[in-house]
Amino acid sequence: MSEINPEDKDPNFNLRIITKISDETGILFDMVGHIQISITKKRKKTIHIDSKNASQFIILDLINNDNGSVRDILTHNKIHSSDDFGLVVKRLCEEGLLIQEQGDNFDDFNGQFKTETIDDFIKLHKLKKDHDWYKIICYSLYILGTAIVIASYIIPVTHNIGWAGWLVGMIGWVLLTFRNSVVGVFNKVANRTSH
Repeated sequence: MSEINPEDKDPNFNLRIITKISDETGILFDMVGHIQISITKKRKKTIHIDSKNASQFIILDLINNDNGSVRDILTHNKIHSSDDFGLVVKRLCEEGLLIQEQGDNFDDFNGQFKTETIDDFIKLHKLKKDHDWYKIICYSLYILGTAIVIASYIIPVTHNIGWAGWLVGMIGWVLLTFRNSVVGVFNKVANRTSH
């Protein structure tokens, strides 16, 4: 499955179609949007998402969003089984938000899981939260720097330690705030050294 070129659509096209599909299926708007985004989003590794593995990526994205129990999220959004994912994907294809590719069969969604047994599906496919190490490191630097600065006001230490705390905290903040630029520069340097 792939996405229609977004430049070929007016800005409200997605909203209108997602609302229409939500109204027709009874599945909440946010879940219809989540299914569409899960199938079309860029991932760390190049992965071809098709009708056989789409349910896994939709569930994996729910796990990574960390908004609570996957079962509760599915129940709240009126998803009863993987068949509902197939229905939404089929409607997204019919409405032009996704392109059905050769080999995609909407019946592949049928019977993969029921909401009551989603935990078994997650264990079977070994779906677990992706750790964003970049973000973890940035927040750790920021928190460590802040703790050093606060400690320097409470405990009498040299000014150098306080300034070191400010520096560590600012490095964490800069890395987090300007992530795309930092990663872009890092990738350019890595590409130059690999040639």
